[in-house]
Amino acid sequence: MKFLLKALAVVLVIVVSVPLLTYRTVSPCSMLEKELAVRAERQMEAVTEEVRESVEDYGEEARQVVDDVSEIAEPVAEGLAAGIAAARVQRMSTGECVSELWRIKTGGESDD
Repeated sequence: MKFLLKALAVVLVIVVSVPLLTYRTVSPCSMLEKELAVRAERQMEAVTEEVRESVEDYGEEARQVVDDVSEIAEPVAEGLAAGIAAARVQRMSTGECVSELWRIKTGGESDD
């Protein structure tokens, strides 16, 4: 029982301290920038998957074309998304970054 309580205390300390250390060393604006870039990546992957599914009836050659195009387009789109996120966040104050990050993380829609 003592061992279980000690282990639980250690886990609790780790769970509490990791976010605190992260937030102290990372600004909310850089966190928002990363979150916006990750969301853009996910959207690009979802669009690519939708296109793959829609060309399934056209055979292997069509799927290969989609794969080739996405192989070229994804890095470009990711770079553009990262640049747009950086430009957007650069114009925001820390308070605006915190509120936007909060809205994104809690499921509120962003005004993109």
